[in-house]
Amino acid sequence: MANIDRVTAQLTVGLIAGDLRARAECSLSCLLNQTALDRMEIVVVDIGHREGAFAGAAHPRVRYIRRPDFRHYCEAQAEVVRQARTPLVAFVEDHCYATPGWAQAVLETFENPRVAAVNYTFTPAGNTGYLGRSILMAEYGNWMFPHPGGRVRICSSTNLAYRRKVLLEEIRGRESLFEAEFLVQRAIARRGMEIHLAPRATLAHESWSTLRDACAANGANKRVLGSRRSELGGWGPFRRAVWAAAMGLAPGLFLARLAWSLRRRPALWVTYLTGLPVMTAIYCACAWHEAKGYLWGAGQSREELAARELAVSRNA
Repeated sequence: MANIDRVTAQLTVGLIAGDLRARAECSLSCLLNQTALDRMEIVVVDIGHREGAFAGAAHPRVRYIRRPDFRHYCEAQAEVVRQARTPLVAFVEDHCYATPGWAQAVLETFENPRVAAVNYTFTPAGNTGYLGRSILMAEYGNWMFPHPGGRVRICSSTNLAYRRKVLLEEIRGRESLFEAEFLVQRAIARRGMEIHLAPRATLAHESWSTLRDACAANGANKRVLGSRRSELGGWGPFRRAVWAAAMGLAPGLFLARLAWSLRRRPALWVTYLTGLPVMTAIYCACAWHEAKGYLWGAGQSREELAARELAVSRNA
């Protein structure tokens, strides 16, 4: 199978697993049900502390790697890129479940040589109620299904596919750059390459069970982002303070940007309007924590981010 993989595989799918092993195994099962499985390899990086067999790990299209020594999510992301044997790398979170045609849609979008990265579309996983739909709107509303697809300037993070060569050129051994992934996407645009959304590359995404969890998790993510952005940019105290103060404008800007992205998707207008209280709370938490990242660094938010991503149950 290894020799066949080198000839036929075009897409490496990275799945990062933690202590909620059954959830990751379910996500892997969906990846193994892809219509384009013969063109894929799947790299599972397990940073959890559970021993024993991982369901699906023995499949010939899967490479299972145990790395319980990893403390940060970005370490596992970088490991996926290092292990990939194909020209394309796609990341799927362990609480996401790919529809059978997801990989095929990603591969078809990459047939355009100008495309350097591919964004997916997202739907709620399971029988999600008001809170779950509102949280998903806050986190992924820009790319929620239905979406017309095509070129996008704002894209998601941690759930995204890249040309591996481009990703390696931008990361250049700096795995922490994944913690401010939008900087990679900006660099892609500056190089004249494009990021497209594939409307049929759909993931069902679990939502946080409580608003408190949603605020805490998104806040940890934003604090890490603020800290990493200012560190990589070599910002001094004055610039950090200015950006921290500007975060007071962020919730309104987030809501306006999201509304603009939905202008031609009337099917999602009710979800947006009814979800405004939930989204406002999440965006306020994001703004406050990003400001803390600029002013005081990451603190323990990197560890908190990994724990919440991989060890907290979801699905409101």
